[in-house]
Amino acid sequence: MATLRGRRLLPICLLLLAACAPRPAAGPSAPPAPASPAGSQPVASAPAPAPAAPAPVAQKTRVVAGYIPTAGSAPYFIGLERGYFEAEGIDLESENVSVTTEALAQAAAGNLQVANITVGVAALNVFASGIDVKMVAGTFGTPPSGPHAFPLLVRKALYDSGAVRDASDLRGRKVALNGTGVYSEYGLNEALRTGGLTVADVDVQIMGFPDMPVALSNGAVDAIYPTEPFGTQAIELGVATPLVTDYLHGVQGGVIVAGDAFLKDRPALEAFLRAYIRSLRDAVREGYNSPTITAIIEKYTHVPAAVLQKALPQYNDPELRVNVPSLMDQQQFYLERGYLRFAEPLDLNLFVDDGPRAAALQALAAR
Repeated sequence: MATLRGRRLLPICLLLLAACAPRPAAGPSAPPAPASPAGSQPVASAPAPAPAAPAPVAQKTRVVAGYIPTAGSAPYFIGLERGYFEAEGIDLESENVSVTTEALAQAAAGNLQVANITVGVAALNVFASGIDVKMVAGTFGTPPSGPHAFPLLVRKALYDSGAVRDASDLRGRKVALNGTGVYSEYGLNEALRTGGLTVADVDVQIMGFPDMPVALSNGAVDAIYPTEPFGTQAIELGVATPLVTDYLHGVQGGVIVAGDAFLKDRPALEAFLRAYIRSLRDAVREGYNSPTITAIIEKYTHVPAAVLQKALPQYNDPELRVNVPSLMDQQQFYLERGYLRFAEPLDLNLFVDDGPRAAALQALAAR
């Protein structure tokens, strides 16, 4: 506003200065201008050039993204902090949506343009209902090999005593889980299978991730299946020991879905994905546990950077591919548990639109 106000005042000030300037002293009259030759016409002065039209202001596309503000949402935070969404013409707004059915319904209604979800029982039942949403990108998961951010931890006292040394020793024992019919139940089942057990062979105790370290410390449970940073927190408190860490490789944990209206706005969807991919690449290149990335995550989640730097890093496919075979395997697990409202598995390929992701990658490669 100060700049605009200064521009308005400048012409006025020039006029005032001109009016107040002293008149030149009187002197001999200037000789008259010579007369024009007969029949000549006065030369017209050239018209002043028209002022250049102001450059049009680029319009940004408003995108409301539904996700839970945890470390797993780091690409959103990085893109906001480093201006990647803005640079791609996206005005990103965030909505804290923790319930999958709500996220899907809001995406289908157009209230959310995109949402981060896990493809558990809630999502599968919604897909079966015919809702008009598609998976457009993969998010977190497990790497092709090695340990990852979803370990099965046991109470340290049980491990030190020799009472529990592998998953087979958990039969009949209390194991903390954040819910049933979700990715973590599938993951726990896979961890237990390393010892020949399934979730049916243990006493599942439902509780939130933040409560799990305390439950171990007071003996309320014998093992926990946490996400980060709560697993690292339990180990640092001296109440947990890793029991199963190197298992369940190449699994799809989460996806990004978009509703029909946003799917039809391909330029905007591709721009959103370009910004998301740029952010993800920063996290991979610098490291999820690096001081630069953890400082950004701390700003948006209030989880101390010092804690994040000690946590097991999450894994994301670097090209955001949706691992459909992995999702089909999870669907089969839920069918066998009797959680789904349908008897035959859905072909989840029908719920993926890979065109925008592929186009976003191609555009970034051309830069």
